[in-house]
Amino acid sequence: MTKQHKDSPPRESAVGHAQATPEEMNPQELTSRRGFLGGMGSAALAALAAGAPPVDDSSLDLLEDPTRPETRRAQIRRIRSYQLRQQAALNEFKRGIFPKRTNGDEERYPHRIGNYSKGLPHNELGEVDPNAYDAMLRALATGRFEDFEALPLGGRLKLTNPLGGLTYDLVGPDAAAVRLGTPPALASPEAAAQVAELYWMALCRDIPFTDYASDPTIAAAIEDLKRYSGYLGPKPITPQTIFRMDSPGVLEGPMVSQFLLRPWTYDGIPIEPRLQVPLPVTTGEGIDFLTSYDEWLAAQRGFPEGTAITPPRMDPVLRYIHDLRSLGQNAGVDLHYTPYLRAALILLSLGDAALSDRNPYKASRTQSGFASFGPSHLLQLLGCLTRLSHHGFYGKWYIHRYLRPDAFGGRVHNRRRGAADYPIHPELLESPVLERIQAYNELVNKRRGLNDGQGSFLLPVMMPIGSPTDPSHPGGHGYTAGSRSALLKAWFKEDFVIPNPVKPNRDGTGLEPYVPGVDGPPLTVAGELNKLAHNTAMGRDAYGIHYRNDDLDGFRLGEDVLIRFLQEERPTYPESVFQGFAFTRLDGTLVEL
Repeated sequence: MTKQHKDSPPRESAVGHAQATPEEMNPQELTSRRGFLGGMGSAALAALAAGAPPVDDSSLDLLEDPTRPETRRAQIRRIRSYQLRQQAALNEFKRGIFPKRTNGDEERYPHRIGNYSKGLPHNELGEVDPNAYDAMLRALATGRFEDFEALPLGGRLKLTNPLGGLTYDLVGPDAAAVRLGTPPALASPEAAAQVAELYWMALCRDIPFTDYASDPTIAAAIEDLKRYSGYLGPKPITPQTIFRMDSPGVLEGPMVSQFLLRPWTYDGIPIEPRLQVPLPVTTGEGIDFLTSYDEWLAAQRGFPEGTAITPPRMDPVLRYIHDLRSLGQNAGVDLHYTPYLRAALILLSLGDAALSDRNPYKASRTQSGFASFGPSHLLQLLGCLTRLSHHGFYGKWYIHRYLRPDAFGGRVHNRRRGAADYPIHPELLESPVLERIQAYNELVNKRRGLNDGQGSFLLPVMMPIGSPTDPSHPGGHGYTAGSRSALLKAWFKEDFVIPNPVKPNRDGTGLEPYVPGVDGPPLTVAGELNKLAHNTAMGRDAYGIHYRNDDLDGFRLGEDVLIRFLQEERPTYPESVFQGFAFTRLDGTLVEL
């Protein structure tokens, strides 16, 4: 930041009063009561007068006592702490806000067919009651708890935390001040492509990753997805690249990150990362959900009294992640940030060699990090980033209100059945995936004893209620992945090679060695963290509740907030030799802070 010349006049604050800026406040000159109060400036004094805790005169007077050096130090730190907090707030204020653009669907379609409305009353087409939707908009406009309490709900499901996006943060950027991507419009080729990808993911859930090179359904998915002009996945589409993301390391080696396969230790408890997964549909025992129209409509209405929420049928055998169903289940049961806690514990167990060379204690002769630049510091930052839900929920509820994939599947179904003339892009309506979905849903419905005639064109999902009860964009696992993977890449050495890598066997009952040079290239920290971001975010797509664009925009949001958070953190560190953080974003861009 450019400093003001010592002879220049004091700067004007936002309220028009002359005020010394924080960098001009010299702690050595502010150790008396008069110096401290005079240095604060009129705006700060006004804030104190308006209700901030008053200055304790007695503690300031003690600073004149030379026998109390600890008090002098504490007061200097008190002033410096105030300076840092004031400067951080000023820096964020000066950044301004990024314009937020919607895709226009809410204004374009009076029946709100392109927007989230789950849980409100709906007609037989699954279109929201206009009065209920308008009441939701009014509640979002007022931000009053009571107005949300007065909303008419269609069933037993509650809306998920619409007020969460209005929470103010005292560190990092405000939820309304960050950049947000725009989800594709209902009628766009991009929307058609990402919904087609979800249909294919549903059909491929039970295909082992080891079989992708030879499986005919995977081959059919590749040929179909090549047709879409709005496809956002990596190209060319091959058995190695399908259902992945084009980030450094993600296209190399196994589909699953080492951080979801390796054993790890939590509080001294050894943990094998096997999980219980729903039974595969292909065995004749497993089921998916929202494959019948009646169940789909009940889900949009929030499952009114008298409608059933069916539990999944679970495999009694614990398995490693080895197919899209287990990948989706993992992303369906985690707590958003917990995979990154696991990754942090694994990386910390690898010792100092895995730490970034920028860590000031890595080369220290006499000191090691703990509260700063050590395990405690890292875990504190990981937990603190949970506040990103404020930014994500602001975008979900107050900007986009984007419909979930299960609702989009209903639009496709009603268009194909001729019940409504929805503007679905012809690339999707003409896709062979829909005939395959119709046959798949008919099989599932027969297994569940549901009569749906010729089968539906609905999206089969793994979540019994269809999707969470909040809007889709941006994806929560996306911004969680963007922020946490970036932090871990900044903390650890990106090119450090993961020792003793593994891969799941065909049915996920065990692990096999991954041999670099034979199975693929060596696996690095950065590549496997990027892969972890892919696994947790696109795992939600495999689960049937998010789109690829939700993930990509979530990644960018998470990384952007993490950057501003670390920029705010850096001046608080006492380690003078620290040269700043650096990491590579998921799009391959290098960031230095």
